[in-house]
Amino acid sequence: MAKGSATKRPKKAAKKVAKKIAKRPAKKTAKKASQRAAAPAKARRVEIATADIPTHPQPFPTACKVGNVVFSSAISGEDPVTHQLPDDMTQQVENAFRTVRRVMEEAGGSLDSIGKVVVYVKDREIRPIVNSVWQKVFTNEKSRPVRHMVPFDLPPGRHLQVEFIAVV
Repeated sequence: MAKGSATKRPKKAAKKVAKKIAKRPAKKTAKKASQRAAAPAKARRVEIATADIPTHPQPFPTACKVGNVVFSSAISGEDPVTHQLPDDMTQQVENAFRTVRRVMEEAGGSLDSIGKVVVYVKDREIRPIVNSVWQKVFTNEKSRPVRHMVPFDLPPGRHLQVEFIAVV
């Protein structure tokens, strides 16, 4: 065997091994990256609350934001300043939708961000009042959220409760 050819073989073998080693971390890194990408990120939950958003009397928030989705519990028609429930049906409807607007502002969105609204009513006689306020609140008839109105056994003095889901 010639002296030059013997030295070339170990160099070729060393290059092959070096290539294999160089490829290994890239494969492992790519695999770990794909595993991280497959794992869902945990969404952060934030309670939506301010002084002018009436708090819910039960042990849960009036509204919360999970990731970029806003959920409300039942929002009634309490006055945003006094937190008292007026007797007047129209005032309750206006107050409820004022609170919905404030929740959305506090969550970083607007009424346009709302996708679905459910209105629970004590009596269906309130429908014309809800519709009138609805049209004032959601002025663009082509961009209103979907709505469902449901008769419900509400606590005494409450004429309606509003729940919604929005994406901000």
